[in-house]
Amino acid sequence: MKYLIRIIFILAMAPQNLFGWGSTGHRIVGKVAETYLTKNAKMKIKKLMGHHDLSRMSIWADEIKSDPQWKHASDWHWCTIPDGEDYETGKHKGQAVEKVNEFIKTLKRKNTTIEKKQVALKFLVHLVGDLHQPLHVGNGTDRGGNSVRLKWFGESTNLHSVWDTKLIQHQNLSYTEYANYLLLDEDRGNIREWQGDSILVYVHESRDLRVQCYEFSGDNLKWDFFYIHKGLLEQRLLQGGARLSGALNRIFK
Repeated sequence: MKYLIRIIFILAMAPQNLFGWGSTGHRIVGKVAETYLTKNAKMKIKKLMGHHDLSRMSIWADEIKSDPQWKHASDWHWCTIPDGEDYETGKHKGQAVEKVNEFIKTLKRKNTTIEKKQVALKFLVHLVGDLHQPLHVGNGTDRGGNSVRLKWFGESTNLHSVWDTKLIQHQNLSYTEYANYLLLDEDRGNIREWQGDSILVYVHESRDLRVQCYEFSGDNLKWDFFYIHKGLLEQRLLQGGARLSGALNRIFK
């Protein structure tokens, strides 16, 4: 019985420590990206996956975290860049950048099995979203805000969880409603520019933007925090979708 209680406790705590953007956030990124896929990309993704609904495949990489066979992938969802530094492969913890580049190569390689390409695509859709959440590019001191304990409207949580899920859930929108809302004032010029960006562009953006995530006073975050940070939240969700579409359009020409 004690063992069972321990397992239940671990599973209950896991989402706060591990999941990026939360299911709704990842689906928003996938839905936005789907909007900007070319016909060729949609056709080739459908041939590979049986469909081209990116929102559907966007949360698979979080769902498999409970599978012991994927334990080795626990550090694929984030990277670390200390303040004042640029990203360097292998210098700090977290493999998200390397894995994004690896999965892009896997999808482009002609002699790769369908199964490996399917896994690569599902991870790529997820990780591009993760790296647009500023706290998934951690400073190396507080586990991406997981160690910053606080309250959200009186509920005990941590700063990472606020950015992963609380800010999005607070608006009580489905992922399709939220994606459509983000696209209302689209600037096609910005979309095209973001689609051409490399991974280091948005990783370094997250490094710089994460400073804003820590801008609050007191330990009980409420409406003022939501009001101040809503713009940054929505900017990153939209950019994540646009850049994901750009990467996929290049892969599936």
